[in-house]
Amino acid sequence: MATITKLQRPDGTVYKARIRRHGSEGETSRTFKTRNAAERWARKVESSIEQDDAGLVSVAQKHTLNEAIDRYRREILPGLNPTTIPNYTRHLTYWSNTLGHLRLSDLTAAKIAACRDDLATVPMVGKTPESIPACRAPATVRHYLATLAAVLTACQQEWHWIADTPMRQVSKPTANNARSRFLSEDELNRLLTACRASRSPDLLLAVMLSITTGARQGEILGLRWKDVDLSAGVLRLRVDNENTVKGGIKTLPIVAQVRPLLADRLTTYRQGKVADLTGSGLVFPSRVSLNQPVDLRKPFENALARAGIEGFVWHDLRHSAASFMAANGASLLEIGAVLGHKCAQTTARYAHLTEQKSHTLVRDTADKLLGGKS
Repeated sequence: MATITKLQRPDGTVYKARIRRHGSEGETSRTFKTRNAAERWARKVESSIEQDDAGLVSVAQKHTLNEAIDRYRREILPGLNPTTIPNYTRHLTYWSNTLGHLRLSDLTAAKIAACRDDLATVPMVGKTPESIPACRAPATVRHYLATLAAVLTACQQEWHWIADTPMRQVSKPTANNARSRFLSEDELNRLLTACRASRSPDLLLAVMLSITTGARQGEILGLRWKDVDLSAGVLRLRVDNENTVKGGIKTLPIVAQVRPLLADRLTTYRQGKVADLTGSGLVFPSRVSLNQPVDLRKPFENALARAGIEGFVWHDLRHSAASFMAANGASLLEIGAVLGHKCAQTTARYAHLTEQKSHTLVRDTADKLLGGKS
């Protein structure tokens, strides 16, 4: 029941509305300049309390996006691939700063879309004073949206805070910033030579695993010894998170040239970690923290410089692996299976690499069946 009290203050008369919830301790109060304003506020609060008592206030009205993000950080983020956690953390910080104050019931597709547009059009501050501010690439904006979608999916499916996610109504920018940079065989040989001369004990093995498996950098650097089966000659790479719907285990072969390097490293690992029987340690741990993967950005850049290779980034090793597979007769379907593509459209960028092999196959088949040279 609301109580309106008239108060005299040095600056004039005010009206204080007090509402004490039945059966609970404490009260809610607010001061207004007019009695009408105090009564309107009291009626609104009393109506909200009555709806809450009757179960008419939705769970989405009781939780903010910040609460959801905090819970996601505590319960789900630690279980993701260690190499993806920094990116997720950066994305979560952005959403917390921009929309975190909103109740989940007030988080609309229009508000998310406005942030999407800002992400794509507002230039980022450069990492160094000399850096030129640049806008985020479409693929980067998609990653920000994907992180928010993961939080809202947990709100819907795990914690039952919302009935549906507004992300279904938010379109994603076309990721048209795909690269098509491939190593030639000569460039590959120069790069491997530079990696062998590197001061980093991790670089050569990591690069060879990348170029022979086509795995992503995060999958390679997040590799744990329990994922390495030398006797069977395979790696069992965790995709995103093996406990999520989109995640899983991808099995790839360990080639003969890489197996001795892995075997030597495993021997060293066992000598230094006799008590670790689970094999949960990282294959490429950081020197700062054994729970974080090593940072190979600088060693890789130095190796590229020594090899005289320009316009190349680590992810291009994955593209190069696909180009080498295509050159040796692999089909688009086979390339997509090795790289773990869920969409055939993603693999289509390598179509031109398989065309020459396909044309040769057609000509050879015609020559055999029809005779002569086509």
